[in-house]
Amino acid sequence: MDHHQQKRNKTHNFRFVHHSKNTHFPVRPFLLNPQTGYEVFVPEDYVQSYCHYPIFNSICYHYHSSQFFQAVRSVVVNLGEPFEPFTVERGMLPLKFYHDFNCEIESYSYAFGPCWEPVIAQCNLSFEKILAPSRDPSPPLSFWDKMRLLLHGRLTMVVQQLTVLLHASLDPYNTTEEMELTWSQVVMDWTNAKFVYKGDLNIFVRTASKYDDCQLLHLPNLKLVLGIQWVCLGDPNDHHNVIQCAPDKIPEYSSNQVHDSFRAFRSQNVNLSIVLETKPVANQSNFDYPMLLLYGSTLRWIENLKLILSGVTRPTKRGKIFNNVRPRKTQLSRHYKKVHLLMGLHKFQVCYWMSFAMQRGCELIGGRLSSSSEHMLSLVPIDDGLTHRPKAEWSIVYMNSELNDSEIWLKSALQEDSEFEAMSLRQPVEKCYCLSVAKVSYGRETVIPTREHNTCDRNKDTPTHRLVVYDLRGAWTKSNRNVAFALFDTFMKNKQMKKNLSTEALKAFRKDSNTTPLKRRTDAPGTPPNSIQTLQDAHSPSTKLQSGHAANMLQQLIAEADNKAVVYSDDLSSVTRQQHLQGLQACQEDDVQHKNWQIALVNAQVLLKGCETKGYVILSAAKAEIIQRIHRPVWKDRTLVSKTTWTGTLECMQYYATVNAGENDSVNENIMWLTVDNIQEKESTNISEPSEVPNMVGSGVSVGAVVSDTVGPSTSRQLQRIVSRCKCEFFYAGYGDISVDPEAVAEVPPPPQEEVGPWDRRQNAVNAFTLMHHDLDVCTNSLQYAMLLDIVNNLLLYVEPHRKEALEKLARMRFQQLYSLDDQRKPIQNQQTLVRSTFSKLRRLEKETYLVSKALAENPNDMELVQEMNRLEKQVFECKNQLNAQSEELDMMLSCYKETQLLTNSRLATTRSDKPLTIVRANEICFKHAQWRLTEADGQIGIADLVLSNFLYTKNSKNDDSVEHLLELGYLRMTNLLPNEIYKEVLCPSEIQHGMPIEYKKVLRIFCREKPPVGGISVKEHFEINLVPLTIGMTKKFYSTMMKFCFPERESESADYSDRVSDDGNEPKKKTKAQKRNRDSNFYVLIDDVEKMKERAEKNKLFVYIKIPEVPVKVSYKGNKEKNLEDLRDVSLVIPTLEYHNMTWTWLDFLMAIRNDTKRVIFSQAIKQKLQIKRNTGSMDESSSPQEEDKARMLFGARHAPENKSIRKGVGGVFKFGK
Repeated sequence: MDHHQQKRNKTHNFRFVHHSKNTHFPVRPFLLNPQTGYEVFVPEDYVQSYCHYPIFNSICYHYHSSQFFQAVRSVVVNLGEPFEPFTVERGMLPLKFYHDFNCEIESYSYAFGPCWEPVIAQCNLSFEKILAPSRDPSPPLSFWDKMRLLLHGRLTMVVQQLTVLLHASLDPYNTTEEMELTWSQVVMDWTNAKFVYKGDLNIFVRTASKYDDCQLLHLPNLKLVLGIQWVCLGDPNDHHNVIQCAPDKIPEYSSNQVHDSFRAFRSQNVNLSIVLETKPVANQSNFDYPMLLLYGSTLRWIENLKLILSGVTRPTKRGKIFNNVRPRKTQLSRHYKKVHLLMGLHKFQVCYWMSFAMQRGCELIGGRLSSSSEHMLSLVPIDDGLTHRPKAEWSIVYMNSELNDSEIWLKSALQEDSEFEAMSLRQPVEKCYCLSVAKVSYGRETVIPTREHNTCDRNKDTPTHRLVVYDLRGAWTKSNRNVAFALFDTFMKNKQMKKNLSTEALKAFRKDSNTTPLKRRTDAPGTPPNSIQTLQDAHSPSTKLQSGHAANMLQQLIAEADNKAVVYSDDLSSVTRQQHLQGLQACQEDDVQHKNWQIALVNAQVLLKGCETKGYVILSAAKAEIIQRIHRPVWKDRTLVSKTTWTGTLECMQYYATVNAGENDSVNENIMWLTVDNIQEKESTNISEPSEVPNMVGSGVSVGAVVSDTVGPSTSRQLQRIVSRCKCEFFYAGYGDISVDPEAVAEVPPPPQEEVGPWDRRQNAVNAFTLMHHDLDVCTNSLQYAMLLDIVNNLLLYVEPHRKEALEKLARMRFQQLYSLDDQRKPIQNQQTLVRSTFSKLRRLEKETYLVSKALAENPNDMELVQEMNRLEKQVFECKNQLNAQSEELDMMLSCYKETQLLTNSRLATTRSDKPLTIVRANEICFKHAQWRLTEADGQIGIADLVLSNFLYTKNSKNDDSVEHLLELGYLRMTNLLPNEIYKEVLCPSEIQHGMPIEYKKVLRIFCREKPPVGGISVKEHFEINLVPLTIGMTKKFYSTMMKFCFPERESESADYSDRVSDDGNEPKKKTKAQKRNRDSNFYVLIDDVEKMKERAEKNKLFVYIKIPEVPVKVSYKGNKEKNLEDLRDVSLVIPTLEYHNMTWTWLDFLMAIRNDTKRVIFSQAIKQKLQIKRNTGSMDESSSPQEEDKARMLFGARHAPENKSIRKGVGGVFKFGK
């Protein structure tokens, strides 16, 4: 028999050891006066002591007893021959202790964990043999009720160090996995139902890894008050009336119910009140305040500890075999009813790091924190046909919190080389400002629904969560973006790896493969039994034709033709426009169940800084309100899913941007935040007459005004208001992906009827986002315009760079798994085993690192240990990278496996040709009116004014990964503000004549359909631009200024960028032979040129088909010279239809191609009108007026052969670049 078997067979015993130097027992009983000594309570064969504390004081006990008739039982004692049996009356009242215990303790340690509970249970069974339980037939009292009945008095302890160890392992011999709670200089006072602790609390994590001895929490000068309120049928403090009864003296009124002598005293529940408060310590530094340090591994370790502590202990000698059928004792954690928490911290700090290397993390520095909340515990029975104990569910009754003067900083290592990270675990860390608030108020109140209708309606408007944020200041930069995405990505990878390694990873999919997605497990109440069959049969085309719905609609149109003269209008303004916005329409439906969140922001401002430009943009809003509503479940793809909407309103919204980019472009320094006067709207700024507005841009509070901290000219950075005070609204409707159980829904909506005609298409439930601006007044210079584009592309629309590589690996994995489902399971299981093996190897290396670090702490000068430590750290780093790669591969394999099963189910449900193409996401941006002033670099001198009306942009993402973009513009006008210009109206719609070939009433309409990217290059399947007749008045000076404004990076290159390709397709002849020889001789390309080529390749787009229908225009043009042949004035021309096929361009190349081809066509028509070239077709043609000839050219201008020849030639010659 081995050593472990002997331990299992041995009975666990406790050894109570008392060490005393001078112990004196007086004559009086129940008086113990140890002068000096300590007590040790050790389970036999255990390494750690259960309880250990020295005693430096005396303790006095007082005995109190009283006799009652019911509390006296008779005991017959057999004395033996020749004596007769003797009856002895014994009292059943317990021995109560009235104490006043004061002691000073140097150190007190206490260890507890689920691994010790079987030993404690065995000792309790042994004590029952020594101290027999009471003969009272009442149910036994719980431990806390016995303490209330027997102990009365006060206990005061002054402990130098109080240690509580919580075991995080089920192995009782494991002393490395535990959480240590240490009180220093603590004073504990225990009175009737009240515990008071005052001292310094530190919480450490003990684990055999590099996270060992991690100080999780530090609470200096803490006052902890635990108030207990016992919920009883009687007075919880009236223990004098608790009279136990002998079995033969039970009162008669107890005959019809279970007798309980402790009925009035027994606690039904307990209400707990917790007060947590810290105060600054006088005559100490300000750095001693509450601190919380978290790592990614620490959070996972705490989750494991929570599962162990909340688990159910194994029974010890229970059941009929051991003659022990008593019910299990109630746990104290399930005995609570209400818990009231009151917390107050004068200052605190929270630090979170991804790993022990401290490469990326975040830090929260908070000011005064006060919180008050009440929580309620409910035991909900489980009715699933099996025997369960009730499920414990905690709910929040109310919560009120307030936080003042808080900041959030993001931290990242300065060295981004991953190889260097393995060598040094302590690199210099850079702190980046992220967020700060002056005050945050949070309130939560649980709304209890009632049967009254008025109360229910009122509850819909009462939000569950209320959050008010004052003076929010946020910054979103490149560094913040990288750190935030890294933290989120690490969290999601760890969560996904845990899910992929679970045994349910393949079981869930296998279960789904055997079910039919067209059927529901439970029919909704009130739904016809043939509703599912109706949904399936409605897809048949013959059903649609047999219905004759289209013919009935045609008859209605014919009948209404004489009575209802209704003409469709393309003007999507006001109400008509709002009806077409999916996000707005979904948020305004009358199916709200309750309001969940109400968030208010007061005087908020957010700083945005791009990656490619200098300077920054600040968005501010005087008042913002965001509301989340929970709606009734809706039907989506024959599935009942949840619906949630977000609506937001931003009032007095403004945009500010730096005028000039400074030398020091660091965001952490010299941030010029806006004052409250510049954010809020001033009542005194209301101007009655427009003539009172000064003409100068930078004056007053109008758009273009400059905000500076100094008066007059200054070299410091200045902010300019680029968007004036406006109102912004956004709407978002989101639908869940998981089916909702109809039994858990109070009212199940009926399933929608399938469409029976081509006009009866109903839009499915789509995740839609709508952004609405009402009136915009914009003023920007070239730098600010470039900043806005940089922010939109690199911050708001940022895609992680590793996503492209992940998509390529996923595509490769799809081709590798073109097998049956049974063949795919085995590789997935092998990969799971490989990931588990690597994970175990990582834990082993961390354990070895822990042992070496302990040895190195004792011998810091041992070079062998130092080399061993470096080797282990490198192995740990390599093992982590290997684990991440294997986990990503496993995730891709499971994703492909899931896609294969979903594809199989979809093929069973419908054929490939009958598969509908639906929209899965919709984004919409619209504004009613916008006025945009383009200025010079100083932000004061205007270049042009642009007026836009009825702007609408929609982006629809479909289920085949294609995206459709639609941009519509109702009105457009551009005015030239340059001095001494002959033409002021640069661009405006022409007066529409009767015979003009116009298909759309919009000034501008752009439609684009995108396919999924191929090799990282965006594919534009269809690109079409529609324009109304336009009147153009432009000068060469204005054109050059606008090109410099929109494309400042092209300024350093050749000014004649468009002329780099001649009409015959050859290169320009301006290059000399020496230049060509020098270019050809450079075989090795500079690194800067390679980077430029790489950046240009990333911006390329493949245009499969481009179409721009013909547009009649009226052109006026003035060159730089006084008299030029290119000058035009009120010339009516026709831009013919332009078509391009399979072109790989950037957006600038696309604009230049349109410009060159349009220039060639218009130039030919302009020359003919300039020289008055007419066709010799007869006297009628010669006598025709110039107006008739202009009309003919407008209608048949596209039929001129030379123009069409030049178009095709231009299309072929646009991309003939030099070698």
